[in-house]
Amino acid sequence: MKHRYLLALGLAFLATGASAAGNPGRSAMDCVSASRDKQDIVFRNSCDYKVFVVWCGEQKYTKKRCGDGPAGNSFYTHSNNIEAGSSTRASGMQEYRYAACEGGIGFGKSEIKDSPDGSFQCVGAGAGKQASTTKAEASLPASVALQRPVAQSTPVGVWQVVTEAGERARLTLQGDGAANYADKYPARWSRQGNRITVIVYANDGAMQSNRSAMTYELEMAGSTMTGTKLATRINNQDFPALALTLSRLN
Repeated sequence: MKHRYLLALGLAFLATGASAAGNPGRSAMDCVSASRDKQDIVFRNSCDYKVFVVWCGEQKYTKKRCGDGPAGNSFYTHSNNIEAGSSTRASGMQEYRYAACEGGIGFGKSEIKDSPDGSFQCVGAGAGKQASTTKAEASLPASVALQRPVAQSTPVGVWQVVTEAGERARLTLQGDGAANYADKYPARWSRQGNRITVIVYANDGAMQSNRSAMTYELEMAGSTMTGTKLATRINNQDFPALALTLSRLN
């Protein structure tokens, strides 16, 4: 029985090491997309081969932030492998950074080398020892060229809404998908990439029964958002669609 356990343990370690075997040392940023699903970030691999993703940021279920990773290779704190056409999920994420490389990653993060600014090198198979003593600014083979990470902004916060008719109101977006319009109307919001949908309700009862009063379709671009307040009918009165501009207040 003891020999069976040791054999299984040995196979597990071999499988972990094999996950990084054959890594070409190339970026997979063109393969990986990141999108928000409520409180989570979903990383999806659109390529027909295995990749891995590393990430860090403001996370609900850990106190680790960017820079709290393994000593000497510390910018990114979390990692996972993604098979071709599959996805992985980072739970409870707000602001975040990520990087991706072709191949697989095991324990210890030796398959990628990151710098304090978040730039990174994808480390090819057999190059781990050399990469660990090479500065990011040094001349590198094309297969481990310096790559820049992607920073994703978050819509969470307080926004000033201005309609094309000159109306103004505050919109507050919270991290749990809840929102508030004009400091008195409850709302919900969701995100797909840079597109934000906000549904506003007349009161809590209307929200519980899903009777919306207004819907905003927005697109985020850094510290601003633009979009449309969709046409709606309330109490037998028609309200036309209006173009919107939003600027961040905090």
